[in-house]
Amino acid sequence: MMNLKRFGNLSIPAIVSIAIMFLMNNACKHDGVPADQMAPVPFSKVEEVYTLYCVSCHYSGGENGLDFSYPGGIRNSVTPGNSSTSKSYQAMISTFQIMPPNSAVPTSKRTLVRIWIDQGANIP
Repeated sequence: MMNLKRFGNLSIPAIVSIAIMFLMNNACKHDGVPADQMAPVPFSKVEEVYTLYCVSCHYSGGENGLDFSYPGGIRNSVTPGNSSTSKSYQAMISTFQIMPPNSAVPTSKRTLVRIWIDQGANIP
């Protein structure tokens, strides 16, 4: 019967560590495609997301002074070319306070918004 505490010159913890490193190194990797190399996201798709998920609270005179009921209000809540510093997008992906409350914007919709922002947040 094989000694389970040692395998050749390696101990079980060493074998487990090597296996974990191997699996992590060979895990599925995706080379990120920059937003500017993706098909442009039309503003109409982004406006639809804000209309469906945000405007019920954020309209003229609404919460936090944010107004997503018109294109300029949406554009004012983002940093063109940088979704990581865009206020409304960061609120959508927050795990601290879900936006909208009680039902997060679906991942596919948040992704559209992120790509649109990273592509420059163009409004026709």
